[in-house]
Formats: sequence, C-alpha cells, structure tokens
Amino acid sequence: MKTSMLGLLCLLLCTCGPAPTVPSNGVTTDAPRPNILFILTDDQGIGDLSLHGNDSISTPNMDALLQSGAKFDRFYVSPVCAPTRASFLSGQYSPRTGAVFVTRRRETMDDGVITVAEHLQQLGYRTGLYGKWHNGATFPYHPGGQGFDEFLGFSLGHFNDYFRGELRDERDEPVPFAGDLTQILTDSAGYFMEQSRQPFFCMLTYQAPHTPVQVADRYWERKQAQGLSDYNAGIYAMVESVDDRIGELLGRLRAAGKLDNTIVVFATDNGPNGDRYRMGLKGTKGQVDEGSVRVPFGIKLSSGHPANGKVFDTPAAHIDLLPTLLDLLGESVPAGLDGVSLKPLLEGGQLPDRYVYAFKQGYDYTGYPGSIRNQRYLYVAEDSSQHELYDLIEDPGQEHNIYTTAGDTGMQLAAHYRDFALRIGRPELVAPPVDLTAAPGPIRLLAHEGEPLGRTHFRDTYGWANDFFVDLGVDGAYWPLEVSEEATYTVTVQYRLDADGPQNIVVETGPAQQVQALLPVARVPQLPVADRVPRKEVYPYAWAEQSLGELTVRAGSERLTVRTPTQIGEETGLWIKSVTLRQVAR
Repeated sequence: MKTSMLGLLCLLLCTCGPAPTVPSNGVTTDAPRPNILFILTDDQGIGDLSLHGNDSISTPNMDALLQSGAKFDRFYVSPVCAPTRASFLSGQYSPRTGAVFVTRRRETMDDGVITVAEHLQQLGYRTGLYGKWHNGATFPYHPGGQGFDEFLGFSLGHFNDYFRGELRDERDEPVPFAGDLTQILTDSAGYFMEQSRQPFFCMLTYQAPHTPVQVADRYWERKQAQGLSDYNAGIYAMVESVDDRIGELLGRLRAAGKLDNTIVVFATDNGPNGDRYRMGLKGTKGQVDEGSVRVPFGIKLSSGHPANGKVFDTPAAHIDLLPTLLDLLGESVPAGLDGVSLKPLLEGGQLPDRYVYAFKQGYDYTGYPGSIRNQRYLYVAEDSSQHELYDLIEDPGQEHNIYTTAGDTGMQLAAHYRDFALRIGRPELVAPPVDLTAAPGPIRLLAHEGEPLGRTHFRDTYGWANDFFVDLGVDGAYWPLEVSEEATYTVTVQYRLDADGPQNIVVETGPAQQVQALLPVARVPQLPVADRVPRKEVYPYAWAEQSLGELTVRAGSERLTVRTPTQIGEETGLWIKSVTLRQVAR
C-alpha cells in the first residue's frame, strides 16, 4: 500500500522548553511529573482482543499493555463514540455536556467544560491530540479551543478514506496526507512525545476499526486466509494494524527513555460495530447492554507501581479518567464531577458503592433507553414502562430477566435510573450555533453540521459525517449562527452540479445580506476508494470549488442559508458539501 507522505511531521509545531513542576499548592519542585499517553480505538469491542479469548485475532501489544498495567474487567463507556469522548474529557456523563449524538452538531461538547487537557495545560503539560476528535467541528468547540496545543486529525465522526485526504491542525487549517492514516497518526504522536521537553499529555485516538473497512494488504490477506466473513476479516485486520502501531509507539518511548515515567491508558469507545465475538455478552454498538458499553480498559502506571499487573472487577467508567489522572498527579479533583478517582483502588483500597449509568443517545436526549449497574445487578429500560433486571454474577450474558422475581431490587434500580437520567439532560447545550467570531481563521460550514429545508435533503437518511446536501432548492439548507461583531467574508462553496447549464446560488444571512453567483456545471466524479467491503457511509467526491464573492454578516445574525433563487424542476442536480467563510481584512 501507499507510504506516508514525506515531510508530514514537519508541519507539527515546535515544542516549548522545559518548565518547572508547579503543584496546586504553588510550591515549585524539581521532581518531574509523569507523562500521560491515552490511546483510544474506535468501535473495538470487548471481544476484539486475543487476551479475551478471541482465537480469530492476534493482539499481542494490546494484551501486553493491559496485562502489565492495572486492568479493569468491568469498565463502561457510552453506546456511541462522541458521548464517550465527551465523558473521558470532562469527567461527566455526556448529557451534562451537550454531546448526546454523533452528528448535526449534537456531538458538540459545551465549551464551558474544563477538559482534562485544559487541566493539564494549567499544570505545565504540553498537550497534543492525534486522530479523531468528534466533539465539535468549529471554534470554540474545536480541539484547539478545548485545551490542545497541537492537533492533527479530524473533527468528524469518521474519516472517509484511510489512505488519502485532508486532516486539520490546531487552527483548523488543512494538512493533506497520502499514506496509511493509522501509521501517520502513530508517527505524529510519537514525534510529539519524543520532542517534548516538558511533561506531555498525548491523546492518540485511532479511527480503526471504524468503517469504512480499509486496511493494508498484508493484514487483509492474513485475516482472509482464516475463512472469516469479509467484514469481520477487515475489522480484525484493522485491529491488528493498530496493535502493531501501538507496539512501535511504545518501543519509541522506551528508546527515548520516557516510557518508565509515562502513564499509559488504553481504552475503546463503545461496543463492536457488528455482531461478532464479545465474550458471550449481549449487545453491540448503539445499545445499552453489557456488550454494548463494557470495553477493554487498562492504565499502566509509572514503573514500579504496585497496581501494575493487577486485575480489578470493581465497576469503573469513562467519567473516572479525569479525576483519576488529577489525583495521581497529587492535584485536587474538581467538585461536581460524576466520576471518581480510581487512585484509592489502585493503592489497595476500595471505592464507595455507586451506580454506573449508560444512556442511549439519539438526536434528542430523553433519558431512554438506558441502563444502570452496580457490583451485581444490571437494570435495562427501553422506556419508562419496560423493565429488565439481570444478575451479572449468575447471568453475565443477560439471558434471564428477573425483574419480577427479585423482590424490590428492580423497582429500586428503576427509580434510581429514572431520577438520575431525567435530571442530567442539558437541552440548552445541544446543537449550539456556529460562532463566527471564535475561529482564528476561515470557518468551514460542513453540510452535516447544518439542517436541510424543504426538498433539500442529505444523500444518506440521517446526515452522518461527510454527508452533503442533495437537490438544493429554494428552501435550501442552513446553519444556525452566533455573531457578536459585524464582519465581511469571502464565500466559497464546495459543490457538484449535474445539470444542463449553470445554476444560480444564493448564500445569505438576511434579506439584505446576501451574495448571489452563477455556478458552472461540475459533474465531478466519485473518488476511487480502497474499501474491502461495500461501505455504509457516503462515498467521497472530487468536489468543485467556486468563490461567490463577499458577504457582510451583521452582529446578531441567527442563521446562514444556502439556496437556489428559483425552483428548477423536480431535481436541481446541485449538491453542496460545504460553505467556507474567510474574513476580509478592513
């Protein structure tokens, strides 16, 4: 397959010089703080490890990392990726952060959240994120506005091609790449950590094994030879590709003399993206059962820590990462978090009894479906009138619903779930408007971050990541705005036009604030892809670009609309991928 484009790593920012360690008590010390590396894979279920009894996959590096650290056998996340990421970053259940879904700005985490990266920045850490973000596409929600000094990756729910495309940096500027995305993210994270002369927090968020199913030949051919379905062969091949890269990365840290003083965290973001081996547990990605939200998790502490090599069966969750890291650094844990520090457990103590929740996030948060679990029992509610209760010690596969035979246990858990789930939603934070004054550079309005109107619709049904507006008409589509200062922008659209001739297009923020231009016909082709199986996602296109002119946006404007000035037949053949605004200097 293709190799990484030369010079990519040169685009990373230079690291700063060393800084003294300053604890929260303000006393400077020469003792070096531990580095932190957090590795997160995408759609890798609990059964996608050879360590967990799957004889169709080989993951020696993930296995060794989990076994050499403190391994949690009952670790819980959210059913889908953006809410999980918001909880890892915030220490809160995702409905409190506004990140309740995976697209249409409903994956956006409120900028008022103080992320783990922001906490660590304040402690003198250099922070870097490499890979998938998925908690906001525009500033101030972008990684560059949420605590990361460096970023190389993508803000979308998934990237459309593992071997070529355009990543973004911490200023949301484009970084073209050609090569293996998994390798490029690994190399970029490795370079960041090797070059850092101060304590670092590196968050490496692989897209694999999220679809589309694309992987280098040597991995694909090895798994195909095992007689698996093409889909599972591709997924397992992608996991094994990540496993090799993790081995490379830890080897680089060891060679640089930094591994012994680095806390290494490994986790995945939800259950498997398909019906495959999951240790006999019920549920896949998007549900609230054990197989849907119970994932691999381990934290390898600095060399010599007594918790390394131990296995814990106490329930823990994504909300616990932020308080645990701060506590391990000797810092106070902020009040009001849902998570708790796991440090007492790691040091031979116990955690207080508590419940761990999972919420089935959707376009709007309602609190249902959902689940609640403690050390022994799991309660699952599809809605407020359907109840399931399972004894996870006697019945880990959830085969026997004991809700009506377990005395008051089920009713008590149902009441706890209902009371908690219905009071943590923050609907005022969901799908925030795009702030035109927050970005340090051009603002990209991606179609899947907007809303179609009238006959305009997405190519796919739901408007997942990378989708685009199809059959743009007089009603058009829009993005909600927040504008505190008037400014003038040049407007550029990415589009495809399959019509008999040029078509007019209008971009406006009000009747008197619009730019209108003629779009040339552009029958752009669908790009070739290296998919191993037919994809569920939309395919990429070689989009045409056209500058439309200048548009003045007044303070207080509430939406930006793109439309055609007149209705043109049943189908216009006009597709819109994005609208980009570049502020004009005055």
